[in-house]
Amino acid sequence: FVSPQVQELLGYDHDLWADTPGFWASVTHPEDLPAVLAESERTNETGEHYRQDYRMLAADGRTLWVHDEAHLVRDAEDRPLVWQGVIVDITERKEAEERYRHAQERLQALIDHMPAVVYTETPDDPAAFYISPQIEAVFGYSPQRWRETEGFWRDHIHDDDRDRVMGANDRSNETKEPFAQEYRFRRADGSYAWIHDSARYVLGEGREDWWQGFMLDVTERKEAEQQLAQAEEMFRTIVEHNPAVIYTQEYDVADPGVSRTTYISPRQPEMLGYSVEEVMNDGTLWTRILHPEDRDRVLAADLASNVGAGDRFSMTYRMIHKDGRIVWVQDDANLVRIEGRPPFWQGFMMDITERKQAEQQLERALEVEREATGRLRALDEMKNTFLQAVSHDLRTPLAAILGLAITLERGDVHLPEDDARDLAHRIAGNARRLDRLVTNLLDLDRLSRGIVTPKLEPVDVGALVQRVVRESDLVTDARVRTDLPELTIPVDAAKVERVVENLLANAVRHTPPTATIWVSVRAEGTGVLLAVEDDGPGVPAELRESIFEPFQQGANAPAHSPGVGVGLTLVRRFAELHRGQAWVEDREGGGASFRVFLPGAANAPGDRPAGR
Repeated sequence: FVSPQVQELLGYDHDLWADTPGFWASVTHPEDLPAVLAESERTNETGEHYRQDYRMLAADGRTLWVHDEAHLVRDAEDRPLVWQGVIVDITERKEAEERYRHAQERLQALIDHMPAVVYTETPDDPAAFYISPQIEAVFGYSPQRWRETEGFWRDHIHDDDRDRVMGANDRSNETKEPFAQEYRFRRADGSYAWIHDSARYVLGEGREDWWQGFMLDVTERKEAEQQLAQAEEMFRTIVEHNPAVIYTQEYDVADPGVSRTTYISPRQPEMLGYSVEEVMNDGTLWTRILHPEDRDRVLAADLASNVGAGDRFSMTYRMIHKDGRIVWVQDDANLVRIEGRPPFWQGFMMDITERKQAEQQLERALEVEREATGRLRALDEMKNTFLQAVSHDLRTPLAAILGLAITLERGDVHLPEDDARDLAHRIAGNARRLDRLVTNLLDLDRLSRGIVTPKLEPVDVGALVQRVVRESDLVTDARVRTDLPELTIPVDAAKVERVVENLLANAVRHTPPTATIWVSVRAEGTGVLLAVEDDGPGVPAELRESIFEPFQQGANAPAHSPGVGVGLTLVRRFAELHRGQAWVEDREGGGASFRVFLPGAANAPGDRPAGR
């Protein structure tokens, strides 16, 4: 039988105790169950009074302390009949006992380990002075020596602190205000200890008043504070003299785009021109002085780091100095997390403008070197092409001249007059070819050195071009179509002849043998436009300027006779010598149209006909 109160105590239906075997053991705390069972077995065997304190588990999960006490009921013949007992909830008492035990332990520990020296002092009765025994452990003096030596306390205060401490002591004795001082006190071994000395005036309430205080050895704290002060001074010196701008920032969680600078080193004005106060008081300043070309990139990275994308921010970007200069900075920061305060960014900005400028100069130098290397490579290729072409163009006519001359020289060969005349004509043609090549090279050299001056005289350009075409051995009359009206302007006739010869040679070299060549002149303003056109493959747009450069060849130059690559260069140079221009364009109907504009005396340098 268990009374219904058990349900109020532990929350279980009281019928479970009788109906469920082992139920009592199942709700006994596991840590206490072995001892409870052992005592139950013992008293069952001996019949002694059962008395036990242990914990039980309530239905709602609580743990209760109970006092369980029972005695064995016997019949008239002293035979055991039944155990009868009572279970009482003693949880509050046990908790109170536990708190009292902890308090006693703490108080005892405080007494045993307290480093402070406790003292009491009665103003009117020096003999009633008391100081605790810890005085010997802290300072090395016995309480008796302290009490019996007049002026002991005053005489052991450090000379540099004595006046300050005694003045505070006199004021407290006069006003009865609390006394609190930190000073150095000489130990028995001659060393000094920093102590915190604090005392309050206590009213006796019917008996004599007294001072009650304690002295605490704070030497380690003082030394730590001094070390901390030295470290802070060293850190401040490092920060303030560091070439980088060191800063800390907190960002607004509600608005990650705005950050608040909580510290920035004094190097800031030197780097960006803004005072420390301007930076500290304006949370948007950093955003506003970012270089416009870098702003979006930097702000995106800053926002990403603020919303949790990482604990590191590292970027190189440009900022606008207060005086308008552009400053390159290297900005590195780490997110610092300290327990008890919001995370903050700690970083530095380094002025890397000189490094960036050096990198840019190096890049420009490398680019110039690459361009120079490219030009040298192109010149080398041009040189090889030039040497190959000169070798071909020199040796071919020389070989023909030499072979024909040897034939004529032989005494055992008797040629008919017509054959001999033909050989002589061929020798003359090859000689003229050599003369043109040498003359072109010499003219190019003289033009490059600026020693050629045009001799301008009124010349019928149409008649001059007609004569050159007629006397040329470069092209047969069957291939040439001319339109050469009479047009007289001041020109250097010899230079114009060279222009026509080189344009004809270019047309013959770069067109099939069956191609037609048109040669024409027409009036353009006060000048003359000379054109040599063909119905060959034409000139690609990307080559229309480069083919006028020295030693450059067109894409369809014949492999068997590549040419030197100076003819068109001389055409343009001679045109410019006349204050005119030379160019190439597509011929209507297909092919190339090489044009030379020779202005009259009234034309400005470089003028072209209308529409060009």
